[in-house]
Amino acid sequence: MIILETLKKPHPFIFNRLSVLIPAVITFAVLLIFRPFEFDGFSVVQLLSWSGGFALLVCLSVWITVWVVKKSLPDTLEENWTVGKEILLILFVIAIIGLAIFLLFLVLNPRADRAFLFRLVFVRTLVISFFPVLVMVLFEQSHHQKIKWREVESLNRNLQQKQDTIEQESMPKEKIILVAENQKIALQLTPEDLLFIKSEGNYLEVFYRQHQKIQIELIRNSLKAIEEQLPANDFFRCHKSFLINLRHIQKATGNARNLELILENIVEKIPVSRSKSATLLQVFKQSR
Repeated sequence: MIILETLKKPHPFIFNRLSVLIPAVITFAVLLIFRPFEFDGFSVVQLLSWSGGFALLVCLSVWITVWVVKKSLPDTLEENWTVGKEILLILFVIAIIGLAIFLLFLVLNPRADRAFLFRLVFVRTLVISFFPVLVMVLFEQSHHQKIKWREVESLNRNLQQKQDTIEQESMPKEKIILVAENQKIALQLTPEDLLFIKSEGNYLEVFYRQHQKIQIELIRNSLKAIEEQLPANDFFRCHKSFLINLRHIQKATGNARNLELILENIVEKIPVSRSKSATLLQVFKQSR
């Protein structure tokens, strides 16, 4: 039960140059130091050449595999990524690398015992890699969780100070007009009554307050177009699919994957993109 809960924990999906470089460097170092796959009989030049070749193969395998995963899975990939998915992805990449190495050895030595070579290269690669991968992912999850906790604490401190300032200010009473894609007026309301807007395909769900109740209005338009219709001082694009009213944020929470905002009288937690969390903190600091 504990294992299943751990595998379901949120985990950031991060793919950059280091995601390709680090596995390649580790592969190069392991082959040089431990000399597996009967590399101990190689000369220094052969060892360097083969280790460099395998490192390059690892680079290509990681890049191609992750590129295919990102292209084949939906846009919500990063928002639904977990510890279990991260482990499976890394093991899958390792399996691809092991298979590529096996085929390379087979091409170089077509008379080799294929079953023995498969066990030596592919199976051994997976077995040796499993425990380090598990430890690495759990360490990353814990590390990113601590980073998010610090961000949450900082956001909540600055949010409290911002709220103290807001209480001394009154929000403009002039109604804002939200225009649909066909340029027709879809909704008129005061800025204070608009809570947040959520993008759903070609439509927007506008959550607003009317007669002390939460209402939802469906508008056909892009979030970018609606954002341009709102006062920038009070509204913030915290995510590619969410636009929020800064005055209605109660507190911030978070996990290893991302930050989330809790709004007044709203059950749904609003996600904050990794690229937007620092900007949101600056907004809080500047508005004090």
